[in-house]
Amino acid sequence: MNKQLLIILAISGVAIRAQAQELDQTKEALSKWVETRKLVSEEKQKWELEREILGDRIDLVRNERDTLNSKIHETQSLITDADGKREDLVKEKDALKNASATLVNRIYTLEREVLALLPTLPDPVQDRIKPLTQRIPKEQKTDLSLSERYQNVIGIINDLNKGAGEITVISEVKKLSDGSTAEVQTMYIGYATGYSCNNNGDVAFVGAPASNGWKWEQNNAIAQTVADSISILKNEKIAAFMPLPVSID
Repeated sequence: MNKQLLIILAISGVAIRAQAQELDQTKEALSKWVETRKLVSEEKQKWELEREILGDRIDLVRNERDTLNSKIHETQSLITDADGKREDLVKEKDALKNASATLVNRIYTLEREVLALLPTLPDPVQDRIKPLTQRIPKEQKTDLSLSERYQNVIGIINDLNKGAGEITVISEVKKLSDGSTAEVQTMYIGYATGYSCNNNGDVAFVGAPASNGWKWEQNNAIAQTVADSISILKNEKIAAFMPLPVSID
């Protein structure tokens, strides 16, 4: 009986120790599992935070990329516009250069025509426009600007147009057929013809323009008619019809 009891107690002790050992192992395993779960939870939270931060960084980089792409596009557009404007300016410059060359050739031609016209003008007209005609360059190369040259020619032409319909009377000295000279009053009808007579009314001339200057012919027969015409022009006589010879080439 005692032996059986001892055996039972021994077995019970072994079982209790086994259960205690198993319980300790279970507690240890459970503790490790809890610790593991805690670590997993912390890592998960850490990962969520890092993922959020990483997402914000990605959004920031994406926004910077979009902004940069937009600026690149704007810059490319500006460059394209600048290139287009530059091409237009180059074309405009070439066009102006060609136009300027044409204008230079044209003004040189006009200047030559004005100089060729001078001898056909009456002396008082030549004297009046002399300040302008002296500014006409003798050569195509000149220090005068293109605008100055055009203004000069336009000034001459305007003056000539104004005087073309005027009748003017001036005092001159003319050489007579006998070689002597006489002071005369000369009446210029525009730039087409002229009539001169002396103060005595017995000597007269008829003049007309030529390529190398005015040509004058003595015609004493019209002396009184010329004198009367000049007097009428000066309001010294009543207006009347005055027949005077005209030479038309």
